[in-house]
Amino acid sequence: MDEDESISIYKAIPGGEELLGWFGKVPNFHDAEVLDLHLKRKGRSTLRLHAWNMTSKVRNGYFVLEKHAVVEFSIGRIVTLELGDFNHQNVIDGLTISRVEVGENSQAFELLLEPSFGLAGIIRAEELSVAFIPGKPDK
Repeated sequence: MDEDESISIYKAIPGGEELLGWFGKVPNFHDAEVLDLHLKRKGRSTLRLHAWNMTSKVRNGYFVLEKHAVVEFSIGRIVTLELGDFNHQNVIDGLTISRVEVGENSQAFELLLEPSFGLAGIIRAEELSVAFIPGKPDK
């Protein structure tokens, strides 16, 4: 998926444009930590991540991280759920959002959680919104 398509998807979901503004780009969620995932049969499920921008600057042998945020995806009417490898710590290699066909004349948002260590999978849902709180999560 190209950058323009990713931008248009974020702009189409409530809260997406604000998230783009915070990070200054489409977030890739590389090395983001999954804080929690709440699945509900009725109502909205949520996925919360600790994410940041990784810079090219290095300090004490580590890349400098900036723009920390706790990002919460609110997910409504899940139509497909494939999850695996939930662990004591769940770090993803990346998260991408796309639009996919889920039936005749029907589309859903697809959240692809790319594996690194722990949780990975696909969530497809008819409704998606995003919110964030700047800063690192509470300990």
